[in-house]
Amino acid sequence: MRQKTIDVAKCVGCKNCELACIVVHSPDENLQQAYREGGIGAVRSRCKVAMTDDGDLYPQHCRHCEDPQCLRACMSGALSKGEDGYVVCDPETCVGCYMCVMSCPNGVARPSTSGRRLMLKCDGCASRDDMACAAACPTGCLQVEDADLPGDIVTYVHQPDSKEEGRG
Repeated sequence: MRQKTIDVAKCVGCKNCELACIVVHSPDENLQQAYREGGIGAVRSRCKVAMTDDGDLYPQHCRHCEDPQCLRACMSGALSKGEDGYVVCDPETCVGCYMCVMSCPNGVARPSTSGRRLMLKCDGCASRDDMACAAACPTGCLQVEDADLPGDIVTYVHQPDSKEEGRG
């Protein structure tokens, strides 16, 4: 299983992780085309760079929790946790109630900004050999490795200390 480690102390707030996520989730995986088709808000990143109360920046990513609150709150059954540990959303089943968005303790389940009401969250770049966010990170803040460790798929080194964490 692929696990992501986030070293908050290395984040410089460049937002390359956000842009890479937008690109891989855009229809033709092209950043310029995503801008042309309604601006960057038309395709929303599944991660974000947030700010602590002290003004420090850090990446917020879905942790694919061992006991996901979003999955428990999903009334349509659109969310499921696979054998690989990733919590994913079936867009055909999602009814856009956003109970998952409201229940996520980390603030990373997000409403879509495109036409249909859907929840967006990290899918672990399941269709790729690497995770786009980590591949685009210039400081090594985001690291991905194969591991069979129990618990959340995403772990933080130097946990952010902020009232902002957990707000989407």
